[in-house]
Amino acid sequence: MKTALITYHAAHNNGSFLQAFATQKAIEQLGHECDVIDFSTPRQQYLYDVYKKVSGPKDIAKNLYAFFHHKLIQQRHDDFVALQHQALRLTPQFYETVEQLEELNGRYDAFVSGSDQIWNTDAWDYSDAYLLSFVHQGRKISYASSMGGHILDKKGDKALADYYAKLLADYHAISVRELTAQEYLQPLVKQHVEQVLDPTLLLDSGVYDSITAEPLVHEPYIFYYAIDSIELNDSAAKAVQTFAQSKGLPVYVMFTGNKSYGLKKYGFHLLEVAAPNHYLSLIKNADYVLSASFHGTAFSIKFEKQFYVVRGKHNGKVNMDDRMSSLLALCGLDSRQLIEGETWDDSTIDYQVVDEKLGREVERSKQYLRHALQD
Repeated sequence: MKTALITYHAAHNNGSFLQAFATQKAIEQLGHECDVIDFSTPRQQYLYDVYKKVSGPKDIAKNLYAFFHHKLIQQRHDDFVALQHQALRLTPQFYETVEQLEELNGRYDAFVSGSDQIWNTDAWDYSDAYLLSFVHQGRKISYASSMGGHILDKKGDKALADYYAKLLADYHAISVRELTAQEYLQPLVKQHVEQVLDPTLLLDSGVYDSITAEPLVHEPYIFYYAIDSIELNDSAAKAVQTFAQSKGLPVYVMFTGNKSYGLKKYGFHLLEVAAPNHYLSLIKNADYVLSASFHGTAFSIKFEKQFYVVRGKHNGKVNMDDRMSSLLALCGLDSRQLIEGETWDDSTIDYQVVDEKLGREVERSKQYLRHALQD
């Protein structure tokens, strides 16, 4: 079967790229051809352009900053673009509007809405193309699509509910990544809504070798993955600092945005790299991984690392994330959390037990995809 996948493959975000790579590989491993639709809206392109199209003073300031740091910013940008074209099988044509996508009708047997928050209508780069509004010929399938973490707060929005119901009405098979999305959508559609694993967890770890950079650090180290502006806070960094001191190991972080430079004051070593191949290398070769992101947690498990989810505090309240909590619970790793001022579980993770728990869910998720794609 010829399939076409649409997702946030062009976002300069490690998780976005890696879930696109994994979904394409998972479909191919089931015996189907799969092209990633090379689609990116002008708004998404603006987010990652080195120089911004000027529409106000902020764009002028961003362009000045880019000019004075051009070599480094351009290199990070080029690293992402090169990997997209090297690792993904893209459609020959590039698209940036829903109308342009219409020409794909009749070329594929099935169209797949991929993972990531492609169904989050609040996202800056959202488009109803991610709900396959342009498809009039061919089977429509979703795999692990996400609606964002706050979809249940919008249950009273009838217009939004009607919007989803209309665009999903002719889907052949629907699956979502979070239980909250399943709970929200199930009353709106006739099809069963399945909850499945993030696609990055479906592949054997060796599949990622072809897109993993050589080791970047040549000493034992802790890798701390802190997402810019979201999890970067004093509380989380102090928890990492305390842990590192107890282990006598240096902490390395990678660039995730300009606020990453603020981590230097804690004695952490900042690597200027930002692309997925560097990200995978830093996780794979670390002695410990401390992650404030879902995919950092997922790949720590995939590479069988000793790891902790870093939870920051704000006004004494611990910042929680349902996606990471659910994954930890599924794997029996609820105790692998690092919180300022609290003791941590210092035992060694038994990955034989983890693999048994996770393996059942991997097979169930693969079975959903297999049946959805069966002709």
